[in-house]
Amino acid sequence: MSILGAVLKELFKMFVADLRLTLALLAGVLLVALVLKAALVGPVLGGVLLALVSLAVLAEAVLREARVRRAARIDADRV
Repeated sequence: MSILGAVLKELFKMFVADLRLTLALLAGVLLVALVLKAALVGPVLGGVLLALVSLAVLAEAVLREARVRRAARIDADRV
């Protein structure tokens, strides 16, 4: 039982660690679900849209983290 608890704890920390990423992904899924529910696109295009939204959110998170690390490295070099 302790292994399951440890896994669940790590999963929770993973999603809470970057709240902006989590909220952006949830918003993207909600947006695609609403578009599909309104029948504005078919299921295949909805899947493609979900993949594109997910990749865009991931790219933004990676670029944001790169900026933070670059700024930290520049600050460390000044010392």
